[in-house]
Amino acid sequence: MEQNLGIKSLIEWIKNPKNKAVSRFIFLFVLGLLILSLGRLLTAYNNEPNEFLTKNDNPGQETVIYETSYKTKLEQQLAALLQQVNGVGDVNVMITLEDETLIEPAFNTFNTEKNSEERDNEGGVRTVIEKQINKQAVLLRKSGDEEPMVLKKTTPRIKGILIVAEGAFSSKIKEKIIKSTATLLDIPIYKISVLAK
Repeated sequence: MEQNLGIKSLIEWIKNPKNKAVSRFIFLFVLGLLILSLGRLLTAYNNEPNEFLTKNDNPGQETVIYETSYKTKLEQQLAALLQQVNGVGDVNVMITLEDETLIEPAFNTFNTEKNSEERDNEGGVRTVIEKQINKQAVLLRKSGDEEPMVLKKTTPRIKGILIVAEGAFSSKIKEKIIKSTATLLDIPIYKISVLAK
């Protein structure tokens, strides 16, 4: 009953405020909170993670995402090319990678060297050399975000390829698949295995 009375008095106060300036201020404050909340919801919805654009605080995870997309892209491109060869038919490709993507960031290096000589009461001299090396990653600003500058990015080496093709029962087709894959990816023939579907 008391809650009901409180809500009724609040509604009456909103309809007929005694101090219009205070009621307008409260209305604008509540309206501002609603707009901010709606803005955060829309921003959270638009910033859903994308497989290829995800940035993680953990550099290991970022590398894994890059490797997965690199490997998948290679498999899809190789399968699409091989399917165009006469007699090959439907193709499935699996590639295994030997190592991780290596990224070499740029650093600003500051070297300081301090030499000092200390003499003791007996006439002995001691030379103290202090070397200090400070490294700072070079950061680039892109659309308000800071990213480290990358000097070199090496893609992972291919460990082996398994190709399963419909036309691989023919030794001529199998040889075409092996030679074209070896030439395209610049890997030795012994790393390529071709099986018939």
